[in-house]
Amino acid sequence: MSFRYFRPWMTPHAVILCAAAWACAGTTSKEQALTASERLASAEFASSGSVQAQPEMNGAREPADIREAFSELPVPGFLNAVFYTPPGSGVHPLVVASHGAGGAPRDECEYWLKLTRQQAFLLCLRGVPFGKAHPTAFFYRNHLELGRELKAALEAAKARQGRRFAQKSGIYAGFSQGAIMAVGMIPPFGSDLPYLVLIEGGYQYWSVAHARQFAKAGGKRVLIACGTEVCAKRGAEAVVWLRQGGLEARMAYAEGAGHTPFGQVEEEVARALPWVVNGAGWSGHAFTRP
Repeated sequence: MSFRYFRPWMTPHAVILCAAAWACAGTTSKEQALTASERLASAEFASSGSVQAQPEMNGAREPADIREAFSELPVPGFLNAVFYTPPGSGVHPLVVASHGAGGAPRDECEYWLKLTRQQAFLLCLRGVPFGKAHPTAFFYRNHLELGRELKAALEAAKARQGRRFAQKSGIYAGFSQGAIMAVGMIPPFGSDLPYLVLIEGGYQYWSVAHARQFAKAGGKRVLIACGTEVCAKRGAEAVVWLRQGGLEARMAYAEGAGHTPFGQVEEEVARALPWVVNGAGWSGHAFTRP
């Protein structure tokens, strides 16, 4: 059993709580307000006590020998990340993936292994355990901690296989909490990870100024993928701000799919990926076709 795709803190009530945390911050800095809203979201999720069975991936899972290619990557100061190395000795792009609250890094690696057809390095961040009752479920405390974990994990991954990473072609991919918390910490990583895929999250906290910071650091293109109406509505607004900030941006909406990366949402992501990395040196055959 897994928390992975049940997100009670993404209810309208939770959205109101998050907005209130920002609006009531007064003279508090934007970073502090964001962290406060993240605490509210995580607290509501943790207090729900709800568990939902984990759905299977859309389509057959990868063969065992491919899944066994995943390895544990020690990350100084944090729990191990999950790492995948494409076979051979060639140069490949990097995908950094972060899960939703209650998710796990191996699940994200399997998701992106399928989407990239084993043609990319995968670095999947773990976060911290949800608690003793759910030792295989993880979350990220706030965007500042996620940023620090990303920095440490990138350094560890480069030490292991950095000579094989394609330059300036990396993707940061986040689902739910991993997407929400990406916005506050991603600008410094624009050179390594100029392409963002934010699934069911990350639309809440963009501004023109923040988009400009990411673009100035090397950011290029942002995909916001949605399966819920609130994501689609707010995501369309975020696309306008992202474009005004100098980034290319697009929203993909699988109406009625719900708060999940699977099914029609996954099809929309697969369909949009060639646009996301257009001109970045990715192989035209590197992605699963919808």
